[in-house]
Order: sequence, then C-alpha cells, then structure tokens
Amino acid sequence: MANMLSHPKLFMPVLLAAGVSGGVASLLGMSGTAFSAGFGLSGFIGPLTALNESQGDLLGIRVILAFIVVPLLLGILMKLVFMKKVPLIQGEELALPDI
Repeated sequence: MANMLSHPKLFMPVLLAAGVSGGVASLLGMSGTAFSAGFGLSGFIGPLTALNESQGDLLGIRVILAFIVVPLLLGILMKLVFMKKVPLIQGEELALPDI
C-alpha cells in the first residue's frame, strides 16, 4: 500500500480493472449480500455467496468467469497496457522497499 500512496498513478490500472470486472459480473447476473460486497476471491467469500445468492443456468461457469477468468485476463491486460504499450508504470515503482 505504501507504494500506491507514494505513486498514486498505480491506482489507475487497479481501478480500471475493478470497474470492468464489476460490470462483467453484473452482466453475468452475479448477486451477493451486503456482507460479502467487495470480498471477491478473498477467502472464497465472494464466489460462495454468489453461488448461494445468484440464480440461472450455468451458475458455476458464470462464477468461475466472474471471479477468476475475467480478473486474471484483466490483470494481464492492465500490465500490458500500463507497463508495455503506454509505459506509465515502471517496475521499480512496484518493488517493495527493503526494511
């Protein structure tokens, strides 16, 4: 977190990927509770709640897409865009400081 506070531009790919992931999850019909909001894959709270609260066909596949495939692909895409195509972020900015 210290890296992000000292280099606020690091928030851009994170916020962009989170926004797109949330939109895709909404399009896939994922539902949750107020207590599970924002957990994502952390402790499997997001996927397990989505399995319990969402309805429709192919629910397992939609949960895997929403919580694993889409965020993984967006992470790779954000690295490609923000570090290779538009070199806005350098690798040194991501390194943790030595203690």
